[in-house]
Amino acid sequence: MTKTGSLYSQVMEKIRQKIISGEYPIDSKLPNEFALCEQFGVSRVTLRKAIKGLVKDGLVEKVQGVGTFVRKPQTVRRIVKSSRVESFSKTAKKEGFNPSAKTIEIKEVITPDDLKDVLETERSLMIERVHLIEDDPVMLECNYFPLPKFGELRNEDLTLSLYQVLHNKYGIKKLSSSDVVISIALANYNEAKYLEKSLGFPLLMLKATVVDEKGNIVHVGRQYIDSNRYEFHI
Repeated sequence: MTKTGSLYSQVMEKIRQKIISGEYPIDSKLPNEFALCEQFGVSRVTLRKAIKGLVKDGLVEKVQGVGTFVRKPQTVRRIVKSSRVESFSKTAKKEGFNPSAKTIEIKEVITPDDLKDVLETERSLMIERVHLIEDDPVMLECNYFPLPKFGELRNEDLTLSLYQVLHNKYGIKKLSSSDVVISIALANYNEAKYLEKSLGFPLLMLKATVVDEKGNIVHVGRQYIDSNRYEFHI
């Protein structure tokens, strides 16, 4: 592994890789502090900071007086078989979860340069929300809607399904994605803050252009997704 970042974050990544590879299986107990300090050549202070970060990321759980155990978070599975777009709420409910959303910010902005050719508008409505499952943040999304068409979205209750609002308010019957790119991104300060993850935590980043049944642009944007809690099945 390339040695970048703080010492404790390097230890976090090494343990994370051992969990991913199966060297530390789900529900197994991690080696004790002394053994891990010896293995990684770090102090207890550094190790404990690394373990604390893994607990925050949901990969391990500390059981008082017993030890630290590897855990597998419950995941939301999204099946990607066509261009049809399905809301996060609907997907989560299908998996038996209780979804919700919190609006972080809604504001009119100058359309980012890299989106102007797609949105074909100088100004757009930026909506930033965080999606939760059982009150745990799973996805941070930032979408841009062309103005003036979607200006009234700023007055809507977006704690509900955004796509249901688009159906009720604008009569949009079907949403599909004309361009989807899924890649890996390391959480920056803002993403780590709202997703309650450690800085540099690996996220799935989904970039998409969403259109209605007539091919008109509805929104473009990015979703930053907790890779422990959300799976794409293709």
